[in-house]
Amino acid sequence: MNNEYRARDWINFILERCQFPDTQALKNHLDKAVFSEFCQCGCNSFKVLVPDFTKAIAVPGKYGVIFEANFNLAEAGKTLEILIFSGKSGMVEYIEIDCSGNNFPIPEIVEVVGEPFHVSASSALAL
Repeated sequence: MNNEYRARDWINFILERCQFPDTQALKNHLDKAVFSEFCQCGCNSFKVLVPDFTKAIAVPGKYGVIFEANFNLAEAGKTLEILIFSGKSGMVEYIEIDCSGNNFPIPEIVEVVGEPFHVSASSALAL
């Protein structure tokens, strides 16, 4: 079930495993966030609201993906994709968690194999 507790688990996973370029900056950003709108389609995506007084993590002005990390799952042929979106304010606004391009629900117990096979950081990051 996708809820605030699951979102907190994903935040820990992102900070520990996803190789974000500045983990401490992201942690500072997300420590102040409120999570909501937990998608129930089978993915584990959720909305993020960061207070305005927090330093922007991305260049303000656009909405889009600022970071992506993809992992192989222990179940053969399946992948885990984590995408972090910023909004026009430069704050994180959404975190998308998908299994194989959202073709499968996220397993209750996620078993990733090794390090991410793909990591991409946007030039819009303001780190």
